[in-house]
Amino acid sequence: MTIGVTGSRGFIGSYLSRRLLARQHANLRLLVRSLSPDSAPTPGVDLIRGDLNSPTDCSRFADGVDLIYYLAHTNTPVNSDLDQANDAVVNLVPLLNLIDAIRRQGNKPHVVYFSSGGAVYAPKPDRTPYRETDFCAPLSSYGVQKLAAEHYLRLAAQKDQLTATVLRVGNAYGTLLSEYRMQGLIGVAINNILHKHPVRLFGNLNNVRDYVHLEDICEIADRASIPKGPFGIVNVGSGVGHSVLDVLGLIEQCHGAPIQIHRDESCGHWLTDWAVLDTSKALQEFGWSPAIDLRSGVAAMMTEWNREIQTAIANV
Repeated sequence: MTIGVTGSRGFIGSYLSRRLLARQHANLRLLVRSLSPDSAPTPGVDLIRGDLNSPTDCSRFADGVDLIYYLAHTNTPVNSDLDQANDAVVNLVPLLNLIDAIRRQGNKPHVVYFSSGGAVYAPKPDRTPYRETDFCAPLSSYGVQKLAAEHYLRLAAQKDQLTATVLRVGNAYGTLLSEYRMQGLIGVAINNILHKHPVRLFGNLNNVRDYVHLEDICEIADRASIPKGPFGIVNVGSGVGHSVLDVLGLIEQCHGAPIQIHRDESCGHWLTDWAVLDTSKALQEFGWSPAIDLRSGVAAMMTEWNREIQTAIANV
C-alpha cells in the first residue's frame, strides 16, 4: 500500500507522517517543496520535490497511490481575508490540480481531507455542539476555501474518481509552535512561556473553542483510511468548549507561575465566538472518541518540553 501525504511539514502533517513512518507497514510518499541539501534517504519514504500548483508534479505524486492524506494549506482564519484572491490560488487551486491528476490516472484513491470544525459552520446562537448536518456559512476566506474543497471532493466522488472522508477538525494541539504563528493557541502559548516571552493574544478572550490532541486526531485519521462510502464528513473534537481565558488559566496552573500576556488588537475581532463539535458520528461510524483530555494533554506538553530545555541547558 502506498500512502501519500501533502502538507507533511505542517503542524498536523509532520506529526501524522512520523506516526505513519513508525508503523512501517506501508510505503510513504511525501510531496515537499524543497529538499534539505544534507537530508539522507529514509527507508520506506519516497520524497517528491514538487508543488501542487504544478499539474506535472501532481501526476507524479498521485501515480499509484492508494491513500492520500491532504493537509496542504496556507493562511489562517486570522489573515486569510487580507488577499482573498491569493487565498484561493494557494489553497483551492492546488487541490483541484490534484483531483484532476487523479481523474486522468484513474487509480481512484481514498482521500482523507483535513477541513476545519471551527471555520466552516455558521454562527450558532443556541450554542449546541455542531453536527455535520448543520448549516455552513464561513466567516473567513479560510473557512470558505475549506468548505469549497469539501464540495469539490464530493463532486469527484460522485463522478467515481475517488472516495473521500472529510475530517472537520477542532483546534488541534500537542506540540510546540512558533511564537509568530497565527493559529494554534496552546502550542504557541506554551512555547512562549517556556522561553519566558509574553503570550500574544488576539480576538475576544471569551471566544470558546473545542481542543483536540494530535494523538487523537491521528487515531481517527488512521480509522478514516478505510472509506465508509463514496463521500463522508465527520467532526473531530472533544465535544467540550474552553474559552481562551480557560486555556490560559489551565496552562498557568500546569506551569505553576503567572504568565505574561500581550494583547494584539490589530486583528481577530471578527472571529466566531463559539465553536464546539458534536462527535457522536465519529463514535458511531469509526468507534472513535478522544482519549486525551485537555488538562492531561497540556500537562504532558509542559513536562516534556521542560525536560528537553533542562537537558539542553545541561549539555551547554
